[in-house]
Amino acid sequence: MSHISNRVIFFGHKTKSLHSLQAGLELLGRQLFFVTEREEIKNLCTDSPRQIIVFLEDHSNELIKSKNMLSLSEEFLCVVVLSRHWKGDAASYFKIGAVDVWFEDISNIELEMSFARLDSEAKTRIQAEEHQHELQRVNTDLQKSMDMLKNDQVAGVEVQKSLMPNSPLVFGDYEISHSVNPSLYLSGDFVGYNFILDRFLLFYFVDVSGHGSSSAFVTIFLRFMVGRVIRRHEIEKDLEALNLAPDGLLEHLNKELLVMGLGKHFTIVAGCLDVETNVLRYVVGAQMPRPILIVSGNAHYLPGEGKPVGIFDNAKWQVEELALPDRCALVLMSDGVFELIADKDLIDKENTLLSFLGDNSESIEALKKALSPNFRGDPQDDVSMLLLTRGM
Repeated sequence: MSHISNRVIFFGHKTKSLHSLQAGLELLGRQLFFVTEREEIKNLCTDSPRQIIVFLEDHSNELIKSKNMLSLSEEFLCVVVLSRHWKGDAASYFKIGAVDVWFEDISNIELEMSFARLDSEAKTRIQAEEHQHELQRVNTDLQKSMDMLKNDQVAGVEVQKSLMPNSPLVFGDYEISHSVNPSLYLSGDFVGYNFILDRFLLFYFVDVSGHGSSSAFVTIFLRFMVGRVIRRHEIEKDLEALNLAPDGLLEHLNKELLVMGLGKHFTIVAGCLDVETNVLRYVVGAQMPRPILIVSGNAHYLPGEGKPVGIFDNAKWQVEELALPDRCALVLMSDGVFELIADKDLIDKENTLLSFLGDNSESIEALKKALSPNFRGDPQDDVSMLLLTRGM
């Protein structure tokens, strides 16, 4: 199969010296056309990668100077005709895009060999053009898929936001608020809190392994599971269970997550504050950094440790308990916060974090400002915070 057009277009004025070349081309069954204007080439050509344009010697120097040939060679198969007297100039034409050079007295065998080279070049160009079109099609399809994914992600963000509580929530001397700053559209960080029976503040702070959609789906599962437990306690007015909360919660979530087999796990801090006694009960499931309590400008980590949820069968977690002072702040953060601290070692980061928060715990915005003068909007990891204050 030939990849070149049967038509040969000469660009220049027809002269007697071309008689031998014309005869050879006609013998090979080629149709010859002569044009003197560039626009005529466009009118004759319908398939440029296959079309041979032959530049005649009297036009060549002008074409080189005007760069016409250089531009045409990007679209057509360009050949230059020279007399043997000018054979030393052949190399200069290849530099500006000529595929081949013919001499006026070229033999039929040499013409056949030249057409073989032209056919090979045409095949290469056609394949490149087809590849480019395919690449453009793939890119278009990819962009459509990306747009659909983005729309899905944006919709997912709105769903995830709608599942989080209104911030801040105020009840008596207490106020609780949060901030979730995802590295992607969707976040693996999630917070939830409810004030029920005018006495108990139930809250949880979760950091699901990984980022993006798969982690966000787990947060929706958690919202449903924890919400179901809270609704049951609220409807039944189960004060006995609430006085023990969050005892047994992590064990319950661990069992449910393992049964689902999602291959995901999460760290968590969950707590229950009794505003009548001001006693906070909480449990830590491998959350880093640990809960931070700030009193009179002094910040320190609260005790508590435990395994992440969703990895170990029959895992158990220890519930901690403390009485909150009249004026204090409890801060929970995801491990993405460590990216905002310049120290290299984790211990140094933890100590620096305490020094940042000591005098900057009155609001979420104050926490952000303390951690970074320019709190980043595109972190490599999700950066989330929950702040519970009393008497602030």
